[in-house]
Amino acid sequence: MIDIYTHMLPRTANSKQLFVDAAKYLVSQGVKAAATTLDKEMKTSLSLYVKEANQTLKDNNIPLTIVEGTEVMADRAFAESYQRRDAMLASSEKYIVLTVPKQEEADYLEQLLYEIQLNKIVPIISEPECHPYFLAHKNELYKLVKKGGIVQLSSDSIIGKNGKPAKKAAMQFIEHNLAHVIASGTSLDNYKQHSLREAYDVIGKEKGAATVQLLMQNAATTFNGQGVQILPPERIKKTKFLGIF
Repeated sequence: MIDIYTHMLPRTANSKQLFVDAAKYLVSQGVKAAATTLDKEMKTSLSLYVKEANQTLKDNNIPLTIVEGTEVMADRAFAESYQRRDAMLASSEKYIVLTVPKQEEADYLEQLLYEIQLNKIVPIISEPECHPYFLAHKNELYKLVKKGGIVQLSSDSIIGKNGKPAKKAAMQFIEHNLAHVIASGTSLDNYKQHSLREAYDVIGKEKGAATVQLLMQNAATTFNGQGVQILPPERIKKTKFLGIF
């Protein structure tokens, strides 16, 4: 398995052993590669941390590969200033993970996705099934997928850890081709709760092996900077209540 969204890097020299323990645990769960993003506390180049992490993995004979990911807090202020902040993104970047603050009404995302794609970068909308805006306006996600957005669901949502509304929305998004990749978002603080394998098991039971195969393949192509397979998105129809009035 490949996990495209984690926070695995050790913050200090004292946390190196924790990183080793976490890496061994992920390998035991079937993870062979993981993308990691920069914690806010880190001021040094992410590339340096990734290089050191992979050397640590090699020194400890752990068959895991760590690569650099890019995540931004995609709030309204970021969206409004994006054009002036293009320089912050590496020209070689293929994907960017967009985390939308839960207090934001995400109606500005369509324009942001358009501007990101002008820079030949693919936007990944992270965990919309946990966001109040998308829970209340599920077909807004349909519009964003139609406009080229990629959707990443949380494995915790799939197994029910994020609550019933999040799980229901996640499974609806999968069913209507509005989700393209599953990831854990795991960190050194909670690695023992890593749920990616369990999530794939749930999807396999509820949606079939072909859906699992597609999601796992998309994780691999995203990890390698290639294009994901996108099935035609479908609108989610509102449930009609039956009864005699």
